[in-house]
Amino acid sequence: MIRTGERARAIALAVLTTSLSFAIAGCVRVPYKTADAMSAEPIESLGEDRLSLKWKFITSDRSTEVTPQEFAAAAVYADTIYIGSASGKFFALRLANGLERWHKQLGSVACAPLVSQGMLYIGTNEGFLVAIDSQTGIEKWRYQSRGPIEQTPSSTGDLIIFANEADQVVAVDAITGKFKWQYKSETPEEYTLRGHAGVAIDGELAYTGFSNGTLVALRKENGSVAWSTSLKADADRFMDVDATPLVISGTVYASSSSGGVYAIDKLTGLVRWRVPFWDAALPSSVGNVGGLASDGKVLYVSVADLGTYAMDFSGNVLWRVGARGGGEPAAPVVFGDLLVYSLAGAGLFVADRKTGETLEYFDPGDGVSAQPTITADGRMFVMSNRGIVYAFDLD
Repeated sequence: MIRTGERARAIALAVLTTSLSFAIAGCVRVPYKTADAMSAEPIESLGEDRLSLKWKFITSDRSTEVTPQEFAAAAVYADTIYIGSASGKFFALRLANGLERWHKQLGSVACAPLVSQGMLYIGTNEGFLVAIDSQTGIEKWRYQSRGPIEQTPSSTGDLIIFANEADQVVAVDAITGKFKWQYKSETPEEYTLRGHAGVAIDGELAYTGFSNGTLVALRKENGSVAWSTSLKADADRFMDVDATPLVISGTVYASSSSGGVYAIDKLTGLVRWRVPFWDAALPSSVGNVGGLASDGKVLYVSVADLGTYAMDFSGNVLWRVGARGGGEPAAPVVFGDLLVYSLAGAGLFVADRKTGETLEYFDPGDGVSAQPTITADGRMFVMSNRGIVYAFDLD
């Protein structure tokens, strides 16, 4: 579900340290409403202004590329944001103005780094997990796995646990990078969807999903299986579990492309309920889930082509907004009364989390594939498909 046939245009941009309007080249504010509730096509101005641009930073020159995509998200620690890129460069930027503190050539990155105890743990598309001192950028160790690491690693304190595109889960020592354990799921012989789930840790268990449609709970101490549950429903292909599970109270919320959203008992793996995704206008569509989010009361799910859903913890759909034609979604982010999500082709959306109504829309020209990062005080960072990091104040 990678968008093709998009316009290409040269963009000459520089780091800016003052507030700018959205009318500058390469950064266009185009808020809208839609004629078709299930479409992402703009027709009508919203008249709201929820985003204030503070600065932007070019990670690489992708101005001549026809269909660029960037999936890397940012992590914030103290007065610095950390972000990689498809170009292979990894940057530490000052939070206030986007000025560069340091950068390293690490390899292509498609996720946010993990920040833990002053260290950065960074997964690359070459399958490396790299540990770097967050202040100096000095590499401490690296571990080679067998597949691209496209989701942020997780930490237990002593261990760093991560998943990769090869359907592996690996645990290494946080200080030394020494191998501790590995779990490998069976990968289907048929085609699978791009991406993979990350690892959610709760208590003594680590939860993740695989391209064969299974959700597994692993004991974090040694990687042994506590339980395994199939989420593929009746499908025999494209049943990937690519969204990182959420654990809330005694329930794991997870999804598969073929089965929809599931609520699962976190100790036994028994399915409590399932809500399939289906659209009469798109009967053959595959509902690839970009991610799950929650405000503690409501579950938010972004599904390619089918839209963004809000569901209560009993599985009832509260609202749905369309995304037809918008492209592949990233995981949504909850901030106060807002829900922020991006679509690879259409851009970044700021919505009312209670109704799904779009309040603000930002398209830098070639869409946004990356998940936005929002701090507690309302500073938002997002990477465009052209490799440009934008910093906003979010109202």
